[in-house]
Amino acid sequence: MPVNLSQTRHFARLLVSALLAVALLVGGIVLPAPARAAPTDNWQCTPELEPLLPVALSANTPAGQRTDKRTISLNCTFDATNRGNALVTLCLSAPLGNNPDGVIRQARSVIGNTRVHYALTAEPGNVPNVQPQVLDALSPTLKPLYSVMIQTNGPGQQTFRHQFKLVTEFEALTSRGLDAGDYGDLLSGFVVSVHQGGNCGPALWGPPNNAIGELANLPIAANLTPQCDFLINRKLDFGTATVAVAGQKADGLLTLSCLTNLPNVKISMGTGNNPATGGGPVTRQMRRSDGTATIPYLILKPDGTEWSQAGSIIPGTPLDVPGIEGMSVPISGFIPQGTPLPPTGNYSDAVIITLGF
Repeated sequence: MPVNLSQTRHFARLLVSALLAVALLVGGIVLPAPARAAPTDNWQCTPELEPLLPVALSANTPAGQRTDKRTISLNCTFDATNRGNALVTLCLSAPLGNNPDGVIRQARSVIGNTRVHYALTAEPGNVPNVQPQVLDALSPTLKPLYSVMIQTNGPGQQTFRHQFKLVTEFEALTSRGLDAGDYGDLLSGFVVSVHQGGNCGPALWGPPNNAIGELANLPIAANLTPQCDFLINRKLDFGTATVAVAGQKADGLLTLSCLTNLPNVKISMGTGNNPATGGGPVTRQMRRSDGTATIPYLILKPDGTEWSQAGSIIPGTPLDVPGIEGMSVPISGFIPQGTPLPPTGNYSDAVIITLGF
């Protein structure tokens, strides 16, 4: 069937004219006018900082407890030129501190030279209508923490409270041989500033025209709990006796594993599971597996004197050694002369070792 070209062109013209009509209709829609911006000026802010509480650290401190969050507030006044909305942004920068390892911040022991790493970030505080911005970590470069739309009531002086939390997170302690006690760092040149608009452009308040006073030198603090543990490298084993047990010796070894260096660690030996009650000088005993017979024995310090715990009925004193990582402490066992040969069987005891510092 032949196509009527004139009809086709007429349909096309109608279609185009309909589309143009719609476009004209849309173009004629009246949109509401945006709210007028309210420029602000003459910002004056008074900082408030929560007291510094040192973070308590140990080898087993979980992640959530290695973090300090200090709230910092800026109580501000400013002048508004008219009623409306003003977008302002809070920006922060922080130096690397006094003890950096490259770009990694470190707190240093106040009594030595050992150090622990920490990260410094921030998060918005209790601010209405806050719009958080991405801030992975604080750096010496000024970065925005958040923007906020402030509604002004009209021309004249207004008030606003900026607030954020400075987050200090210390690393998990995997290094050994650290100094126990207080650690610290000082961030000299910490900057807080308020800016017009959504970035860190010209400052409404902040350096160089406005100083944050004592906030410019922010201290960082932690306390490392004294901590030592030990490994039993070789237990006391008197071996097998067939003729006599009197005079048998055994050599053991324990090694200190210290998170912190300590000038002195006091090692005490418990009385064991089978202490004698006869009042004699020997009170530790190995007991046969069926519980019917015992063998007395001594635990001796490296100098040959008997090893006991403070307040024990066993003569002797605890052993004092330097609390350093890898410190090896030899232990000796001895079955006293005159001990009769007991019935055959397996004899054993368990002694609690206590470290004091």
